[in-house]
Amino acid sequence: MQPENHGGELERLQQFLERLEAELGTHKYQSWFAQKTRVSLSADELSIVCGSSYLAGWLQKQYRAVVRRVVDELLGAQCSVTWTHDEQIVLVPPAGPAAAPSVRSVARTSHDIPPVSKSSTGRKGRDLSSFVQGSCNILAWSGIQQILRGHGHSLYLYCSVGNGKSHLLDAVSQQIRRDDSRKQVLTLSAEAFSNYFTQALDSRTIASFRQRFRNVDVLVMDDIDFLDGKKGIQEEFLNTLRRLESRNGQLIVAGDRHPNLLTRTSAEILSRLTSGLVCRMESPDFATRRLIVESLRLSLEIDMTDEVVEFVASRFKENVRELEGAMNTLQNWALASGKRVTPAAARESLIRLERDCMRIVRMTDVEHAICQTFGMTTDDLRSDKRTRTATQPRMLAMYLTRRLTGTAYAEIGQFFGGRNHSTVVSAERRIKDLLATQSRVRIGAHDWAVEELVETLERQILVG
Repeated sequence: MQPENHGGELERLQQFLERLEAELGTHKYQSWFAQKTRVSLSADELSIVCGSSYLAGWLQKQYRAVVRRVVDELLGAQCSVTWTHDEQIVLVPPAGPAAAPSVRSVARTSHDIPPVSKSSTGRKGRDLSSFVQGSCNILAWSGIQQILRGHGHSLYLYCSVGNGKSHLLDAVSQQIRRDDSRKQVLTLSAEAFSNYFTQALDSRTIASFRQRFRNVDVLVMDDIDFLDGKKGIQEEFLNTLRRLESRNGQLIVAGDRHPNLLTRTSAEILSRLTSGLVCRMESPDFATRRLIVESLRLSLEIDMTDEVVEFVASRFKENVRELEGAMNTLQNWALASGKRVTPAAARESLIRLERDCMRIVRMTDVEHAICQTFGMTTDDLRSDKRTRTATQPRMLAMYLTRRLTGTAYAEIGQFFGGRNHSTVVSAERRIKDLLATQSRVRIGAHDWAVEELVETLERQILVG
């Protein structure tokens, strides 16, 4: 695991890595973390970047709990952990089998900026023909078709992690290149964009950076949420968008929430992100999950019964990545045993995977998500303020804490500013009434459906 140097945070970061290796053991640490990830610590956020989405998902399932425990012990419960992927990261191979993690920056020079003729994130099999359509993603699919026909200048896809937005970004990039090889298409993550810009500043090659990013016909960017709150990077991104507009180019981006919920992003950027097609992708329903499992059964060449297909589709409901993980596990079992996968074998093989997917939610997790979404401090959330900007987030926090943790009303009230249990009961009842009547609340300058807001917050909390 290669840490990035951020001045005063370096010592705390090194302590974290050393403790993580002690907790996992040298063999596991070297096999799954050392030289395969990049880690950085900024204020109260620890970022772990993996070389692929599959590795990021697998490491989360296997080691998220131990990482969270070490973070709590060394960095504090207020420190959040983000798991992301970036196929562009360049990792230096270890000097020997027992090499210790290198405490130095892995910043790359400007020549590492990807050429516009190639995809920065595309992987084999990620094309439109392999994307499984269903009622959960029909709007996103329609938006992609509009872009391919040249009927839209921008497209924003959003959903929780693992539900196909990155797949669609890669697929549409490849399709645009196939349709018109003269078009300059650049595909990358928002974090990669930030890294390239920072490196260009350090190496004094900003002119080269701008030439690369401001002379494209189609800009495809994943994980746009990464830019939220990063003012300097946002300014450069805004200038890139202005240049793209002047060239009548197309912008295709994806994030884990609606652009108007990016509360620390400039109004000019938000206006551009919302000026085109904004499409939400839902978690797949049973029918779509079954189609996905069938597709994976064929591509992975797994000999399994139809009952196993039904079992996997009915058991793993959160996102597509969970289904992929389950099917990869069954493929491994089939290869190791040389037998056909039966329902009994599937249950036995997947029980550990299901247990590892469980996450224990704490009241501080809910508090952090509420404060981040509404752009407020914990002191404001727990205060006696009776303004709408304070009471609405506070009611949501109490409702979600009760829903996701099952904590007693009195304990919840005590946590959120020393209130009595009746206040929490009232807050819970109020949010339930708003959900039942499909009401809307106001965040900043925008009105939001309570149901969509609650669902977005739940997903942020459960992802961790």
